[in-house]
This record gives sequence, structure tokens and C-alpha cells, in this order.
Amino acid sequence: MLVLSLILLFMLMPISLATEGDFTIPSVIKDITVKEDGSTVIMEEIIYNIQGRVNGVFRDIPLNQNQTIRNISVETPGYYNKLEVIRYGNCTKLRVWLYSDRAKTQKTRDAKVSVTYKYTIDKGLKVYNDIAELQYMTWGGEWNTSVDYLESTIHIPYTKEYVKYWNNPEDNVILSQWTSEDTLTAKLENIGAHISFEQRLIMPKDNFKHAIYAQHIKGDARELIEQDQNYYSEKKDKNNDYAQGKYYDNIRVTFFFTALSILTIIPIGIYGLYGREPKIDYNAKYEYDLPTHESPVQVYAITRGKLKNIGNDAMYATILDLIDKNYFKILYSNDDTIIRCTNKDTTTLKEHEKIIIGFLSSNAVNGDIFLGDIVRSDRMAFQNFRNTWIKQAKEEIPDSYVEKYFDDQGLKVLQKIRRTYFLIVIIIFIVIFFKLIPSMFILELMAVLMMLMMVFAILLFFIPKFVVGRRTPQGKETYHKWKNFERYIKDYSLISQRPPSSVHVWGRYLVYATALGCADNATKNMRKYFQTNRIQYDSFNNNAVSFTYHGGLAVMQSSFNILSRTDTSTSGIGRAGSGGFGGGGGGTF
Repeated sequence: MLVLSLILLFMLMPISLATEGDFTIPSVIKDITVKEDGSTVIMEEIIYNIQGRVNGVFRDIPLNQNQTIRNISVETPGYYNKLEVIRYGNCTKLRVWLYSDRAKTQKTRDAKVSVTYKYTIDKGLKVYNDIAELQYMTWGGEWNTSVDYLESTIHIPYTKEYVKYWNNPEDNVILSQWTSEDTLTAKLENIGAHISFEQRLIMPKDNFKHAIYAQHIKGDARELIEQDQNYYSEKKDKNNDYAQGKYYDNIRVTFFFTALSILTIIPIGIYGLYGREPKIDYNAKYEYDLPTHESPVQVYAITRGKLKNIGNDAMYATILDLIDKNYFKILYSNDDTIIRCTNKDTTTLKEHEKIIIGFLSSNAVNGDIFLGDIVRSDRMAFQNFRNTWIKQAKEEIPDSYVEKYFDDQGLKVLQKIRRTYFLIVIIIFIVIFFKLIPSMFILELMAVLMMLMMVFAILLFFIPKFVVGRRTPQGKETYHKWKNFERYIKDYSLISQRPPSSVHVWGRYLVYATALGCADNATKNMRKYFQTNRIQYDSFNNNAVSFTYHGGLAVMQSSFNILSRTDTSTSGIGRAGSGGFGGGGGGTF
């Protein structure tokens, strides 16, 4: 177990810390009514424990194939709201603007808000030749916060007779039973972030004789669904059995872990020789100013461990940098964040910056770019743009920059070891195939060794560069300086002691906080600092500050994250845990 833990540690290094959220969900109450006509009426009461000031909350509801959503409504007891329904691709976004006053001028702040969503899904129920199936994702894995308590009630036509159900998975379920002849109740606790929960029922087909709002699929399904659920259950049981050592006798287990230990020593040795970071004479705990003058893309690269791996935060930081440098101007609206290209000369910009300006301009309406509404864009066109931008941004990180910050000698040694592993695997395969050794037991052990070496050879492809390579002294110092700046911008007590010297400096800090992945923390600290020191809106005089302060960055990130998704859907019988419909996610904006 220690050896396996070390392998996992190597495969997961380095990881970035999750940024602090601005809401939690203590409880969710769901009521699902399956009607005889095949439609599904859903009520969701979600409690949002909001921290800080927000514009409102949103709920993303995925739709597969020809599914539709109708009869949408929302209630927010104790608060005033405005519902905005945005339909795009295979998803519907319910954006709920929250206000504390009837005039709808005061945003919600530090509040516990109950939001009840009501809607009807058509074509969610599947009707086959022999049965009807409800495969509903009661809680989607897209939520980035945990849920303390979830209660789900499913109402079906007629009675529970001849009805069979499954919970996928059972891990968080504390109660699941029929509470009446037509009502199935499930209660769950401590559902983690990005964890989904599916409920699956098969019912008599005759209960849906006039199911005009159901999917009608030719063929029998009962046996296939039960086989799929048995496979799902057996897979979990086998994993448990493997953990208890039921599949191996003592000799095989000893051989397995001995071989595993020997194979593990090699990458550990490479790490010891080439992966340990050099010692530097730098002991500062915080950086109160920007440590270097590198671009947001370069700062993203040096702090994420892979100098040629560019992600969304680098793109957001580049857009904010262009806004800060007045390549865009900001227009204000009660419903959205709007920017417009200026006539500033772009000849001095790098190609990856020009690509962003080109994409945003292509989505302008009469010159105005609605960042909240950009989710309506062609998703394929956006992903082509994103891939092109990432490729260009990587190309514009020169090899000299990588060499200045990173020593890859260990990586070269690792590549030689991978080739050696594959060669040994081929030799062992030949020995086993032609039975060049008479003992079947030894051949069996050699087969185990061959599989282990094959797995290790593949895993070695995924070891991060910084595990078998290392930063140069200059690279390590630069990395720690930027991480210390991140600690500063996330710690309000430090900001209050050594605040940025001007609003303009705040703008630059926000650009690099976005590249570091802590824009939310920096924005909260900026708002708190401005409110504490009574800095008024009209005194900002800085595009990046104004854009971020009024929620523009959050709106842009939400829209682009939705467009970045690569949802796929399949027809017919779904796999256990996949969710025939439902799920999705949500949050604040």
C-alpha cells in the first residue's frame, strides 16, 4: 500500500489548490412526478448559503437528443428575483437574479436563500416493447460544492407493483424505500463536490398507454438493463474483493508486490537524482508586488508545473490584460456584461492576443460583445478557437524560456527506461508464447511481470515533467515568488497592511491573480478593501478593476466554461450511473 501510495503521489504531482467558493449547499429537496403521458415534472428546492455579494444563482439543466423543457418557474421566498432562461445546444441555463428590495436595486449579500425551481421534461422517460424506464440523474457531477443533505421523492403512475429500482451508487444513501404505494423516497448525506447520484426504475409498459411525451424505442430492454445493473454491482464487489486479497494466494501476492516494489524503485531513483529541486537563497514569505514582467500566459505556465500546458485561466487572464490595456472598453447593463473593441493599434500584440480579439469581435452585435449571451455561440466554433489559441500560446513560449526555468535531464533518462521496459515485455511475451520455459507456474509469474512492466511503461508516459525533471535555480525562485504573491493577494490581512498603491495597480494584480487561478479571492479582497476605505465606483478609472468589480470576469468565465464542455449523448439503453436525463450543475454569478 505504501508503494501504491507513492505511485499515486507521483502521478498527481503537482496539483493546484482549489479556490475558495462563494456558496455552499446545506440541503436539497427534490420532487419528481412521472406522469402517464411520459412527461416528468420536477421540483427542486435548493438552499444556497451565499458568502459575499452576488448577482444571483444559476442552474444548468442538460437535455439529451430530442428532450425539451417547459413550464419553467422559480420561487425565492424572502427575496425578489428575475428569471432568465437561456437555451443553447444540449443545455438550458436558468439564471435567477436575486434582489433584497422590491425595486430590485440591492444585490444579495451574505444570505441563506431558498430557491425552488419547477419545470417539466419531455422525452425523459423511455418506453420499450416490454417495459418503461426512468433513468434520472438526481444530482449532477457538475456542481463544484458538496451537499450536506439531499432528499428525493419519485411519484409514479399507479402502484409500485412490478416496479424495480436501483441507486447508482449507494455510497451516500442513508434511506431508500417506498413510503407509499406510488412514492419512492431516497435520502442521502455528505455528497461530495463533482459526485453524481442516479435513480433508475423499470415499470410496467401498460402504465404508459398514452405516453405522447416519452421516447419510444423498439426492442426489449428489461434483461439488458438488469444485466447492466448486475455488471455495475459486480464491478464494485470485485473491487472490494480485490482490496481484501480474495483473488490471490500468498505466493502470487508476494511476487506481485516484490515486482511492483522493484519497478517502483527506478522512477524513485530518477526523482532522487534528477527531480529534487535545487537549493536557493530565497526565504521571503510574501511578495507584495508583481515579481516579474512576464506575460499572463508565461506566469500561468511557470506556476502550473508544465511550461507548455496552457489552460482556461491563461486565456481569461489574457482577455483581462487586453481590457486593462484599453483594447476593449466596458459598457454597463443591468442584465449582462458588455464590452466593445476600441480602435487601439494591435500591431504590437502577439498572435495569441490578436486571436482573442478576433474571436470576440466575431461575436459582436452592432459592435457590442455580450459576454453572458456568448453561450449562444456555436460551440464547435468556440472549441476550434480555443484549440487554435492554446496551440498559438504554446508556440509563443520559446524554448529558451523553458530551458531557463527547467532542467529536463531526468526526462531524457526516463524515456530510455520506457524503451527498455517495452523491449523486456516483448522478450517475455516470446518466452510465454513459445513456452520456452517448461514450468507453467513460472510462466504465469512471468505473465504477471510482463503485465506490470507494460503498465509501468505506459504510466511513465504520464509522470509530470517536474517529478523526473526539476526547475533551475532561477525557475524555482521565480515560481516561489509568484506563489508568494498569490498568498498575498488571497490574504486580506496582508492587503490591509500593504495595499496596492493605486487603482491601476489593482488592475494589474487582478490580471495576474486570474492567471494564478485565484481571481475569486482577489476580487473579494478588492471589494472589501474598496468598501472599507470608501473608494467609490466613479473613482476606479481602470477597466480591469471596473470589469472585475461588477462581475464581468465571473460572467465571462461561466460562459466560456459552458462552451468548453464537450457533452455527448447516446440513444437507447443508458449505462448505469450515466443518467438518462437530469443532473447538470449550478452556482452563483
